[in-house]
Amino acid sequence: MSKRPNILLVTTDQQRADCLGISDSRHPVMTPHLDQLASEGVRFTRAYSDCPLCIPSRTTIMTGKAAYTHGVATNGEYLIPEAPELTLPGRLRHAGYQTHAAGKMHFIPPRNRNGFERMRLVPEDYVNFLETTDYRGLYRGHGLGGNEVYPTFSAVPTRYSATHWTVNESIEFLRQRDTETPFFMWTSFEAPHPPYDPPESYVRLYDGVDIPQPAMAEWAEEEQLPTWVRYRRRSHKLDHLPQHVIALARKHYYAQITHIDYELGRLFGEMKSQGIWNDTLVIFTSDHGEMLGDHGLFHKTCFYESSANVPFLLKPPLGAEGSLTPSTVISTPIALADIYPTALHYADLLDPSDGARDGRSLLDLHNLERERPWLYGFMNEWDGLYMITNGEWKYVYYVLGGNEQLFYLPDDPAECRSMLETPEGRLQLPLMRRLLAERFPNLLASGCGEAAAFIRVEAEVPAEQLTVSNPFAWRGPIRYGGHW
Repeated sequence: MSKRPNILLVTTDQQRADCLGISDSRHPVMTPHLDQLASEGVRFTRAYSDCPLCIPSRTTIMTGKAAYTHGVATNGEYLIPEAPELTLPGRLRHAGYQTHAAGKMHFIPPRNRNGFERMRLVPEDYVNFLETTDYRGLYRGHGLGGNEVYPTFSAVPTRYSATHWTVNESIEFLRQRDTETPFFMWTSFEAPHPPYDPPESYVRLYDGVDIPQPAMAEWAEEEQLPTWVRYRRRSHKLDHLPQHVIALARKHYYAQITHIDYELGRLFGEMKSQGIWNDTLVIFTSDHGEMLGDHGLFHKTCFYESSANVPFLLKPPLGAEGSLTPSTVISTPIALADIYPTALHYADLLDPSDGARDGRSLLDLHNLERERPWLYGFMNEWDGLYMITNGEWKYVYYVLGGNEQLFYLPDDPAECRSMLETPEGRLQLPLMRRLLAERFPNLLASGCGEAAAFIRVEAEVPAEQLTVSNPFAWRGPIRYGGHW
């Protein structure tokens, strides 16, 4: 390429890797435009969020650093721990790119630009837009809050929805930009994060379609549950969800993804009409997944595949050099931190200091596989959740209760069978414990890498206390979202 490419980063919020039509999974999701994007580019099947929560994952995208490096390992009032000129948009802006953010950024404070020249935000600017229409006050006007899993319909017509508005703002930028300079645009959707409130017309697309039941593990019986899972089920009111509610929630979740896909058809169509599609690097992914009822859980915040494995599509600009061949599927484990160096690599802006970041450029898969055979995860909740995987074996450790789990993903992608007591598992387990201890030495209670030496906390919260609590029971209508 003789000039730097445009860069379009598209993210959804809380989308599982297996919820793409082209993934050929149990989930009957209709995503024709994303399927076409995968056909024109590369689909990575083992892309992971190293800390599957909104703010940590977005911080990772902005910095190219994993949560255990940048330090934002839970949601909260955190600034991006990077100078604005060193964030991904900041680096690109310094090199002459126009930078624009449209949709949900989840920055603290919301108007902190972090390297972007222009931002149009959900919920802030979107709600201000609604206030100028007949639908003022109807952001989440159905009364469900931002983490409730009961299904509902959008309180506003499709053309007034946040998904439609986010694409409108993206298209508006493309029509107003300086065509003599390249652009970096992050189009970030608030869906399919709860509330599961797609426009009714998209739900009707799934009428008569078989909605599969959630995966349920052999280890998911109460007496075998990791303490963290047991606490999550009870405190978030997931242990008594009726089956019909779970089925409808899954149906509405699919409908939200299809709504996003159809709206992306408008955005991609605008780019093709402007003649810039072939000159643009397009990356599509999500900040984390969604358990969607699997193993009795909803939401994210854990290292099961449903929560930590995210969709990842990359369409190189036409004529770009590198090892990524269109229409290929790659199982090499990658991380959200890889977006930062990959985008800079395509823009010819990588420098030696980027080697100190956790992310690696996807243009050189051979080096990536050699330099980083294992991926790690850390979540700062209930005293700590840890993960290590090579895309085949996965080991998870919970400090709360000292529980550990081991899965072999090629034979058990839904993680229904524990491998801890199998001959293969007993051979693999010491290596994974040792590697995890080497990566997180603070996890050790003594100088050796045995699981018995990992720190553990025995906390027995009374069942009635868990039942009374519900941290995700926020209600609307909320003008500016409040909690989302």
